[in-house]
Amino acid sequence: MIDLFILLIIIGYCIFVIVQQHKKKKANTNGCNGICAGCSGCNDLSNLKDIYFANKAQEKEN
Repeated sequence: MIDLFILLIIIGYCIFVIVQQHKKKKANTNGCNGICAGCSGCNDLSNLKDIYFANKAQEKEN
């Protein structure tokens, strides 16, 4: 009986670690893979699409 309990604890911990790694990987969606210095240049790319379209609109006006 105690062997089953220990086995369940080990399995639960493994699932916990896998879920945490999956969440960590999923949270890093800004494309920063560590190649830039401290990822300072790529820490927030969420507004990149807005900047791109603003530049395109500005080019059309000129």
